[in-house]
Amino acid sequence: MRVLWLSHVVPYPPKAGVLLRAYYLLKSLAESNEVDLIAFVQRPLLQTFYPDVETGLEECRRELAKFCRSVTFLPIARAVRPFGRIRTAAEALFARNGYVASWLESAQARAEITRCVGDRRYDVVHFDSLSVALYRPLVKDVPATLGHHNAESHMLVRRAQHETNLVKKLYFRLEARRLARYEAQIAAWFKLHISCSELDSQRLRAVMPAARIVCIPNGVDIEFFTPAGLAPTANSLIFIGTMNWYPNVDAVNYLLREIWPRVRALAPEITLDIVGAGAPRSIKELAARSAGVTLHGFVSDIRPLLERAALYVCPIRDGGGTKLKILDALAMHKCIIAHAVACEGIAVTAGKNVVFAETPDEYVTQIKRLIADPAQRHNMGAEARELVVQKYSFAAIGAAFTATLRNVADGESAGLS
Repeated sequence: MRVLWLSHVVPYPPKAGVLLRAYYLLKSLAESNEVDLIAFVQRPLLQTFYPDVETGLEECRRELAKFCRSVTFLPIARAVRPFGRIRTAAEALFARNGYVASWLESAQARAEITRCVGDRRYDVVHFDSLSVALYRPLVKDVPATLGHHNAESHMLVRRAQHETNLVKKLYFRLEARRLARYEAQIAAWFKLHISCSELDSQRLRAVMPAARIVCIPNGVDIEFFTPAGLAPTANSLIFIGTMNWYPNVDAVNYLLREIWPRVRALAPEITLDIVGAGAPRSIKELAARSAGVTLHGFVSDIRPLLERAALYVCPIRDGGGTKLKILDALAMHKCIIAHAVACEGIAVTAGKNVVFAETPDEYVTQIKRLIADPAQRHNMGAEARELVVQKYSFAAIGAAFTATLRNVADGESAGLS
């Protein structure tokens, strides 16, 4: 197939959430098809991985060009203006469809997409985010799919519920309503909508009931994330997550403010590693004041730290989609204590391959119990690894994604629901 892939983010390096999913699905698709990539450059995200963004972009282009026929990066016109993010958020108050549906609006993007479609006949166009759906009218004669990394309007409803700042709470509520309306409006533009979990499929159907939706789950590179046989360090916990994503920041705040003092009061020998790029100053200062806590920042290969931890703790209470950090931990044979939200969309079983906790006292109780029970940790880790091998290998998921796009190109998407 000849495929045009439009992305709201440069899908490299495959080191976090959306980048992992996009990279592996794109790579799998390109192994047997000709793919042209057009991606918007989110500079703050790239800065979490590369000290120099331009050098980083050169690496991204080089790596993606290994399997894409062509690679085009576009600036985010509204973001590169002075006070761009604040101005875009303010302007979105007066935009019919809100922030998510308008922040990537760009004359340069329109020109580039129009040029691509004029130069080459595509069999299918994949829009890899709701944020690039506004460009669908430019390729209206080509079958198209829309990827949903989250059920966006639902995620904003949840964010509004958790927000304590009244102004932000009202803004998120307004954005959620307008985004739900936009999701319903553009549903028929696409032959197929692709979610990353059955739970998100249900949430999407609530706002776009007539849409055809198929779940292509998130996954993990089970060859890369394989235990190397490193012995776990006694009394050690780990949390992993990029710190420029608000659910991760909320989780670390909750962990350090509410859970950690209780843990240390009962067991001062326990230590905590927090791994993730882009931590705000507030997190850095909080970690520095917290005894037994090490804040690592960006780590190019998280596997040794992850394997040596006795327990993986993930108190994420917000956000949407499925958490690839959980899949990585499952693949690495980890015993996991997590909030139920952190495991949404993943077929875990409480007590078998994960332990759920919600309140600080529940976390403390489970941490204390499992730290003292290495046999139970090992058994749960083995069950965790088995789950991802059976259900969440990116190799199998990538093949399913490619077959799904082939069905759309061949006009067979009506059979998918």
